[in-house]
Amino acid sequence: MRYDLWNYPFRALTVKKLTLSFVFLSFGLLLYSAFTYVAYHISGLDVGRVWESQHFFPIPLWAKTFPEYIAERGGKVVFTTDWERFTFLGKAVWTSGVFLLVWAYFMAGIGVSRLELEFHRGDPFYPLTAAFRESLRKGGLLWTSALLLLAVSLLVLLVHSLVSLWGRITPLFYVSSALIILTYGFLVLLSLLLIYVLVGFAFVLIYGPAVSVAMEGDTFDLYYEGFSIFNEKLHRFILYEVWIYALKVISFSVFTFVLFRAVRLSAVFLEFLLPRFKFVYYPKLFLFNVPTLPKPVSLWLAYILPLDVYAPMTSPVPLKLSAIFSTVFGVWMLVFLVIALSYWCSLTWTGRLHTYARLLYEKDGIDVFKVKPMGDLKEVEGGDGG
Repeated sequence: MRYDLWNYPFRALTVKKLTLSFVFLSFGLLLYSAFTYVAYHISGLDVGRVWESQHFFPIPLWAKTFPEYIAERGGKVVFTTDWERFTFLGKAVWTSGVFLLVWAYFMAGIGVSRLELEFHRGDPFYPLTAAFRESLRKGGLLWTSALLLLAVSLLVLLVHSLVSLWGRITPLFYVSSALIILTYGFLVLLSLLLIYVLVGFAFVLIYGPAVSVAMEGDTFDLYYEGFSIFNEKLHRFILYEVWIYALKVISFSVFTFVLFRAVRLSAVFLEFLLPRFKFVYYPKLFLFNVPTLPKPVSLWLAYILPLDVYAPMTSPVPLKLSAIFSTVFGVWMLVFLVIALSYWCSLTWTGRLHTYARLLYEKDGIDVFKVKPMGDLKEVEGGDGG
């Protein structure tokens, strides 16, 4: 069997996979940014101030854009996260933006998994357009999986409500308490079911794209495979995830380091051949600067990203024309940054297809690189790419 657990970083570095990941990630990041700023606005916070400090990708959970001055503490400044300042509606809107970003990432996973699977099944020329259609056709699996989780959550809440809310009526309190005590074991089982479904949804996020293309799975299959791996191969799952994550971090770091050094090298060549070029090559970092991140992550990025990306810079000649050129180069830097993230996306889903294939073979004896489910025969309308 061909699992490529060693070589998957090279398999992830293909034009088709990077293109597909780039398109879906750009779409997801655009939606995330729009929903985040809407959340700031409806929470009554100064959007302009957020843009000045956080720019395209603010992360309210740990961003601290608005300090408070506490007079009773001697005028000291107290920082709280922007998330704490959000209204309930603002939090709901931002959470929706995060889910849309996850959805775009999930759809990219479907396309990348399909490209990798067809390569190993003997079709290295599987069309990119067919992979896009596959992603769009099966992208709804994340929504149906989330709706199933929501339905179970509402069911558990409803059952708990039936035996407790009517206890708010004072004469019925002891009757309600007696019913709760008698049915408490059943209520605990329901809560356990909810936790179990949460675990299943976590596995849907991890292996959903691989299951959807390798086994032509529907929502039930995604959950079933997740439960099966959790119950039977949890130790192997942890081992493989640690393995592919380690390789992913190393490969992404090398790729990003080389990519942005190539960007800087081109600028050096151009500045040598056209010295005046240096007056326009100053990317406007206000377009996308690296968002507020935990210190270990920010330190790691500081090693792999060049100063042009990581540290704010301004043009030495503050002219209108040079500012326009600088903005255009800022857009190019943003494109390169998303390309780097696209490689991370491709690494993730290429590696997980191989780990899922190995887990499936170990627990069920099925080699997805050789066995095609019946659904595969009609997966692409018109028959192209099959």
